[in-house]
Amino acid sequence: MTNPRIERLFEHTKLMCFGRYVLTVPVDSRLAFGRDFPTLPNQAKDIEKVMEVERAKILARNKTAEINYFGRGPAPDTWLIRSYKSDSAKELELEGFRIYHVVGPHIFVNGRGTDNGATAESILRDTIEIAQNLRAREPDEVPTEQGLCHEFGFRRLDGSKGNVLTQVGLHMAALPDVVFSVESNQTINAKFSGNSDGLLKLIADQKRETGSRYPKLTTLREGKKKVHGWDGEESLVRRPDGTQDFEWMFIGKNGGSVARPGNLSVAMRTKVEADRIGAAKASSLNDEEAIALWDKLLDGLKFRVAVPGAPADAVAIK
Repeated sequence: MTNPRIERLFEHTKLMCFGRYVLTVPVDSRLAFGRDFPTLPNQAKDIEKVMEVERAKILARNKTAEINYFGRGPAPDTWLIRSYKSDSAKELELEGFRIYHVVGPHIFVNGRGTDNGATAESILRDTIEIAQNLRAREPDEVPTEQGLCHEFGFRRLDGSKGNVLTQVGLHMAALPDVVFSVESNQTINAKFSGNSDGLLKLIADQKRETGSRYPKLTTLREGKKKVHGWDGEESLVRRPDGTQDFEWMFIGKNGGSVARPGNLSVAMRTKVEADRIGAAKASSLNDEEAIALWDKLLDGLKFRVAVPGAPADAVAIK
């Protein structure tokens, strides 16, 4: 569905990247990153102070905590704190690693531990690999090589590697009450255990379980919706207060892959204010405009560059 107001909004667009993906958005838009590489922006000059604060926190949590290394890391521009959080952790050889990558003006922070198969050697090896492939990135830079876009950085990474969880929210200056969000979990279906029938079954189950307590919603569109090779399902409804509440979900089979993640979920809510859905006085969009915007943004959700198994129309930069 197209709409004149939405077409005008998209007369001037840009690509914005996050994880392996991009969105085509109006030029006056910004992304709010959810789960991402933890970063201390513009604090590189304070690395020693940051580490001293962390050392104090570790020692304050348990009187038997022990710092067994504090200083430069195994690669240039890396710093490292190795510790045992308690004497029992030391007995079990559960060592904590607090890793700092100083990249440009920023500090990227990585927390690891010797558990679930991770050894000190593998953690140090991964630290070196990240240090070799991590660089700073400006918000509007869209790299053309394989890897992951973070809010303040970019990490080169082969298109077939990495169990990546991505969460991001899009905010458009012209529509301040509208939030469009994307969540991708490469190998895990975050909302279900095992394979699932998807979004429509989830909604049907909720209706059955809540009965008369299920909210009175106006359904604007619902059913199967294919997006760039992802055979997903959508539910577009309007709440009684006028909030448009749109969802789309793709469920990857057999644990998922890079091209067909275990769970790819998209949502759009209107009438949002101060991060509260329904808090604004009114939606800035009527139903026709909301559906047109939804279709436009979904169509612009693609992989930034090619990944193994992705169809051509799912790739923004050829």
